[in-house]
Parts: sequence; C-alpha cells; structure tokens
Amino acid sequence: MQFYKRNESGRSWQKNPIISLLHLLRDTIIFFFPIRHIPSFIVKLLYGVRSNFIFFVHARRTEDVYTGFPPSVMMRRFLGKKIFLKVFSIFPPFVLSNIRTPQNIDGLIISSPFLPEDFFKNRKKSLKEAIKGLYFGSKLVKKGGVLGLGGLWPMVTRRGFALTPYAKSKNIIITNGHCGTLISLFLSIKKIAKISDISLEELKVAILGVGKMGENLARVLYGKVATITLIDINERHLDFVEERLKKLMSDTDIQRYTNRDDIGEMKDVLNSNHIVVCTTSNLRRILRPRDIPDNCIIIDDSRPEGIPRDLEGNRIVLEGGLMKIPGLVQNYNFGFGIDENVFGCLAESFLLASDFSGELKPSLGKVDVEDFSKMLSVCQKLNVTVGDFKCRDKIVEEDKIISILKNKTDLAATIPFKNICWIFKVEDLLENKS
Repeated sequence: MQFYKRNESGRSWQKNPIISLLHLLRDTIIFFFPIRHIPSFIVKLLYGVRSNFIFFVHARRTEDVYTGFPPSVMMRRFLGKKIFLKVFSIFPPFVLSNIRTPQNIDGLIISSPFLPEDFFKNRKKSLKEAIKGLYFGSKLVKKGGVLGLGGLWPMVTRRGFALTPYAKSKNIIITNGHCGTLISLFLSIKKIAKISDISLEELKVAILGVGKMGENLARVLYGKVATITLIDINERHLDFVEERLKKLMSDTDIQRYTNRDDIGEMKDVLNSNHIVVCTTSNLRRILRPRDIPDNCIIIDDSRPEGIPRDLEGNRIVLEGGLMKIPGLVQNYNFGFGIDENVFGCLAESFLLASDFSGELKPSLGKVDVEDFSKMLSVCQKLNVTVGDFKCRDKIVEEDKIISILKNKTDLAATIPFKNICWIFKVEDLLENKS
C-alpha cells in the first residue's frame, strides 16, 4: 500500500487515508506514552529515519489540513467544518513526513492542529501548544538534536526564548530559523541582481513589514545597496529601526513609507524599487492585485502568504525564504512543490544538525551579524545554495525577471514620501509583534 498518492510528475503529494489514520494513532500513542525518549532504532522503524532534527510547523489554512490528513475530508462532511476544526484542535502534534539527505542528516516534519487564526486569538494557549510540539519532538530526535520553529511558532515563543528552559531539560537545541531565512532572502536578492547584470550597490530594495525579520534584512543590506525603503504601520518602530541603521554610517539611502490611503502613492513606492520583500506575519492579504503595479518583483516571505500569487501581466511574486539542499528527499508539499527546495528556517535546522564542530549558534532573538557570516560560510562548505525562483510550485524563468527589471523606470529618483503617515485597517495587515 502506498503511503502517498502521486501527482502527474510522479512526486508524492498526499498521504494515503488509511495510512494517515494509522500514523495518527502511532503519534498519539507516542505522545502519551510515559517515556522521555524513543531509541533511535525504534524511531527509524516507525518513521524511516534516525532523526537528527525536527522541523515544527502548522497548517497555513484548512486546505493544508485536508491534504496532510486526508480522513479529515470525510470528518468535515460528517461533522461540518466548524465542529470538525474544534475536534481536530484537540489532537496532539503529529508527524507529517520525513526528510532524508545524502549526508544522513535526516529529520522529521511535525505539525500541530493549530491554524494561523488560533495564534492571534490566545497567545498563552499557543505557547502551550508549542511546548506540546517540543515535548513530542524531543521523544523522536536524537539527544542533542535540533528543533526548528517554522511559520508563526517563533512569534508566539518570543523567537524561541520561551521554549529554552524546556529544551534544556530535554537536551535539544531550539532555533527560530531566522538566520537561515535571512540568508535565503539575501542570496535571492544577490542572485536577482547578478542575473540582471545590476550591481548590488545600485539596487533599490523595499521591505514591507519591518518586524524582526524586516529589521534583520535591513541591517544585512545596509551599506550594500543603494536604497532601502522601510514600510510598516508602526511609525515609532520605523523611527527606531531607521535610527539604529543610521548609527552604522553608510552611503545607503534610507526611505520610509507609512501611508496606504493613496494607492497611487503606494504604487509609486513599489515602482521605484527593483525588488520588494514582504516579511510580515498576517491573516489576510497585505496587498491586493490592484495595489501591485506592472513590472514589479515581490519576494513574499510572509507567513501565511500575504501577497496574491495569481497575478496577471508582467508582475512576479516569488516564494520567499527558499534554500536548496542537494540530494534532499521529502514527501510533503509546503506549497512550492516537492523537490530539493526547503524553507530557509528548515535549512538552518539541517545546518545546525550537520555542525559537529559547534561552529554555528542557533538563532534566538534577533540575528547576530557574525553568526550570519558563519552560517553563510557553512552553506558554502555543504553546498547548500539559494533556492529556485518559484511561484507556488511553478519555476519562474530568469528571463522574465531580467525583462521586468529592464522595464523599470525612474530608479535613480529618490522616493518623496518620508513624512507621510500610513494607516492600515487592522483586517488588512497584522503587524509581526514577535
């Protein structure tokens, strides 16, 4: 019996319903079984790998639940969506898939029944759910192994700090994955500049959402690009980030934009930058299709996705935060297909688990520039590279990216919007408060 159904390309994409039920039963027994740690050989028998790292995620939307746990489709029809989601929310964390690499640094992807809206409703409950995930993962990972946080888990765990006492007691390493994500965004920007024959020093980059990841990206780019435009609803936070950057002394011009009332002005901001990077957390779309001008390249690293993918015309939205681990084999589709591409935060878990010399530090809180440089170096040693240009599971051809950047106009002009106040409706954008 197949564990997964196959799509047209022959790659796995959905679990077999009967196997899914058996796996849920297996995971529930292990979660409640009173043992601190499962021996590695038993983990391999049950899950197919000796787990060096765990990557902890959550569903982006209810459709992910139906894909990852096919019996839920029948449960939804029988119980109704509302009751089904309430029943599903009491399930313990469970394993979605395994990850195998040629280096034998293998891992497991575990998930929780929590949906993004649950994180914003009750932070204490979300933290308890994160502790459950750590407890379950600690039983399956090798002692001294890594537990990486994906999606909104860093936000509800204070970027991993809230879990450190529990991780220490379980002898595992916690990382929020932000350094890996930052590397993937930085390398994506460099790659776009390189293929388009634009020097990094000439590049203009807008950062949409200046939370922790947005601030990290601004710090890494500051002094390397021509202009950074900071975009956020929190003007006081914009002041703070701008002041911190300017203390570093650089030729990089810092612009800011805090007004969304005038869509025309917003389009001008997007038009005046080579690349827009979205780094915020949200429940609803941050930009609507009508807000996005032609000849626009957006790297969307928001979780869940804040930028619509089904854009028409000469506009591109790239999946943000992708890295490629050569030879990696996985069976779960995170939304961008099944191949060697993984989230940067997952790649960080792999890198930490591969670092037997202890050269790397896990990401907790904001990313340290020295740690960023060290992880970049380890990526080169292990041949871990920036991921493919993708929109969902479709490869975006480099020629299209080059064509868009060539069509850009007025890039030498500064952006005259420093003192405008950008007021978002709460339902349009939820600030990343992690």
